[in-house]
Amino acid sequence: MNRWRLLIMAISLLLGTTVAPAVSSVSFLAARAEAADPTLSEQLFRVEWTGGASPPDQFRIVGYVYNDYGEDAVNVQLRISEIDASGSTVGSVIKPVGDTVPASGRAFFDVQVPGTAPYYEVAVESFGFMRDRWTTVQTEQLLAAAGFDQKLADTPEKLAHLQTLTPARKLVPQERDSHLYYVYADPDLCKCLYVGTAAQYEQAREKQLGNDELVAVQDNQSVPIFWGLWGDWPGY
Repeated sequence: MNRWRLLIMAISLLLGTTVAPAVSSVSFLAARAEAADPTLSEQLFRVEWTGGASPPDQFRIVGYVYNDYGEDAVNVQLRISEIDASGSTVGSVIKPVGDTVPASGRAFFDVQVPGTAPYYEVAVESFGFMRDRWTTVQTEQLLAAAGFDQKLADTPEKLAHLQTLTPARKLVPQERDSHLYYVYADPDLCKCLYVGTAAQYEQAREKQLGNDELVAVQDNQSVPIFWGLWGDWPGY
């Protein structure tokens, strides 16, 4: 057993998880995994985990996702599958890791899933990459300094809508009530929406002309915004 698995088991004990016997399941699932060609997510990510029963009728899993790629991974989702004694998948759920998984780094996760199957598999189901995290941070600081309103995706409905807005992390012009607004959607870092007036957009551009993320996308192919979902907007 390697030192990371020992660390994860120690964390799980500190968290109050009863670690289930894993020797037979590890060898069983390793043989099962070797029978299939690795997916792209399996080539780019590794998952270390341990788990145990968490009453009532829950299974708690703690571990790390390792990102072997050279860019930060965002919106990483885990698929946790229940496996029966014959090796068949009898159920699965998708759980978010929650944090950005840094390039050549790792992120911790702690999730609970229903069920009492004899075996479980944990794998990265979906992900995205962020090329330049620091540029995004700088852009959002500039928008805030120019007076853009930050609207947090603090409900499941807002977050789901935010993830449909494209292109992500680009200023997109939107017209409402005969006024021009500029909207910037970030579903990855701040999980928020920035919205400002045309004057605020020009002020942000004057602060740093070399930032490509501050150049508005003129060919607007974004999904329409549900204005009422996000509350009040800046006035003209």
